Amino acid sequence: MPAILPLTRAVPLLACALTFSLGTTFLQAEPPASLAPVSLLVEEKSATSDSGAAAVPSPTESAVPLPSSFGGPFGERLKLTGDWFGVRDTLAGSGITLDVNLTQFFQGVASGGNDQAFKYGGKIDYFLNIDGKKAGLWKGFFVTMHAETRYGEDVNGIDGMFSFGNFNMAFPKAGRNVTSITRLILSQSVSENFMVFLGKINSLDDFTLNFTSRNGIERFMNSAVVANIINARAVPYSTYGVGFSVLQDKAPVFTFLVRDPDDHPTTSDLNKLFAHGALLSGTVKITIAPLGLPGHQNAGVNWSSRKFTSVDPTSFANIPGQGIVTGQESGSWALWYTFDQYLWISQSAANVGWGVFGIAGISDGNPNPVRWNMTLGVGGTSFIPGRERDIFGIGYFRIGLSSDFKDLLGGSLAPPGLAQRDEQGVEVFYNAALTRWCQLTADLQIVKPSTKNLHTTVLPGMRLKIDF
Repeated sequence: MPAILPLTRAVPLLACALTFSLGTTFLQAEPPASLAPVSLLVEEKSATSDSGAAAVPSPTESAVPLPSSFGGPFGERLKLTGDWFGVRDTLAGSGITLDVNLTQFFQGVASGGNDQAFKYGGKIDYFLNIDGKKAGLWKGFFVTMHAETRYGEDVNGIDGMFSFGNFNMAFPKAGRNVTSITRLILSQSVSENFMVFLGKINSLDDFTLNFTSRNGIERFMNSAVVANIINARAVPYSTYGVGFSVLQDKAPVFTFLVRDPDDHPTTSDLNKLFAHGALLSGTVKITIAPLGLPGHQNAGVNWSSRKFTSVDPTSFANIPGQGIVTGQESGSWALWYTFDQYLWISQSAANVGWGVFGIAGISDGNPNPVRWNMTLGVGGTSFIPGRERDIFGIGYFRIGLSSDFKDLLGGSLAPPGLAQRDEQGVEVFYNAALTRWCQLTADLQIVKPSTKNLHTTVLPGMRLKIDF
């Protein structure tokens, strides 16, 4: 007689299967374009910190140890679809890693904001990584690609906040059902300590600050916690660029980038490259280990020569007052800093631990509507016995809007009711690993919006992520 799954395992598997079925049924009306998927599974402690503003390929992306097999029992395997009858394992051995994940969101404004309603939407992320040497090409050559499908609705238009309550659903194009390639980078290691790269750069793909994750699909969801919002003015989400990295122990310690300052998430526009100037970025990354506990210290600068107004739309925030006629400023700069530090790591389990993180920045204040920002938080694996695969996080953020921006939206040129103040809020999440390939997250945000006439926004939500 076949063994019967224990109830504690059968219920999570059934929940994942039902929600996957609902999500795929919804998507059949507009099937995503056929795009090659990819990515590597990277445990939290093997991730490296980055600014989110200077996304660069790292040779360690293809050097991360892969599992000996993607197969195994249905409830224990790393991916829902397993090893594809051995094909996936063979591809990985040849330097080609493929990955697809579906993330579904059900989130709503329970109080405050512009409107009280709940919204359902989702994202499909496709990743491809190619290690040139293993693939039979040449040593030191890497290809990384990321494509995204966005569908459904989100709360970003009704939460009344300056920051995005659902950062991931703002891309590739806010409010649109769309599929596009947002990252396609070719990189070449010139030596053990130097790498060059070019292509289409996704500014969030290398933002892997410990305890915050990236893109809002695993841990936090608010843009002020997931990324450094000081870069909201000058840094586009997806654009073209070229750069180099100085490496130490196969990890970048200094990166310099030249990018087109315009956003190109859903278009090629190769004939318009650098039509409005250039964006220059420099990043310094330092790995530290006080008392043997890993941590990272990262800092950088961004400068764009493009002309902006303080109410121009951005990739990282909801800018109130768009459409107001105001003077353009030539150029914008921002200095940023991030850190993460483990405070405790289990001696018996390598991936169990918790620590603190922080994000900060300062800018010109005009045309950047954000003069300064600060985020502090704590996160890590669950304290609940037997739930070591679960993760949690608590973060507080404050966005210091510039006096010029406040004066503009509080003056006679702005419509009534747009007077601004600093925005601040708290986000807490708990991510339960139902299986190794299925994660269910409960999230709560309580935010005092930047627009003065709006009451405090209470934003609860659920998120289900399935790795295929």
